[in-house]
Amino acid sequence: MTTQEFHASHPFRTAPYRDTGIDGFTVPYAGQTRMRLTITSGMADARIRIDPEATDLIAIDCGDGMPPRLRVSASELRVSWPATTIGSWLRSAFAGESRDIEIVLHPAVEWTLQIRGGLSHFEADLTSGKLARVEISGGVSDARFDLPAPGGIVPIRISGGASDLALRRPAESGVVVAVSGGIAGLRLDDQAFGAIGGGARLATGAIHGEPHYSLELSGGASALHVVSQ
Repeated sequence: MTTQEFHASHPFRTAPYRDTGIDGFTVPYAGQTRMRLTITSGMADARIRIDPEATDLIAIDCGDGMPPRLRVSASELRVSWPATTIGSWLRSAFAGESRDIEIVLHPAVEWTLQIRGGLSHFEADLTSGKLARVEISGGVSDARFDLPAPGGIVPIRISGGASDLALRRPAESGVVVAVSGGIAGLRLDDQAFGAIGGGARLATGAIHGEPHYSLELSGGASALHVVSQ
């Protein structure tokens, strides 16, 4: 498998992307049906969305932040920021200085999202696409995910704990929620729970073998909302 690696800021490097005119870059769509988007350095003050009108596989708008490093293979897009950059970027984001990074994905692709290093002040609107799996390590704080109808059993795995996390799914879609490490404040559709020690496993609308979301969260959770819309 051929992998290409490039930096958006390098003036002499040829690469399969073009300037979007919005302080970012794109990778052209070439008929891919399944892709993994891996972000290896965490994200803060950022959003990912699947755009029904998108014509590129991925478009990244870096806002006023530094451009990332991007590696492209036949089945994966790997995005990262250099350690010196991500440290200052996260510090400024947590201090309230806007970075407004946006990643736009193609709607014809079934996406797997893998994010390492955690999320904070994050939004994902995936309602216009297809989702195979979500994996997040490093914890989550102040994040919203709007999910599409599942095409099968779609795992969502979060490690490192979660605080102020909302997952919204179509009304007809079931979900199984398993949390280890305790919960302080859970809303599951019309059910509300206070403090739950240890582990908990709850479900709503999920029929064995039928398409649904399977959320597994380790490290504890507070202010967790899993609701239909």
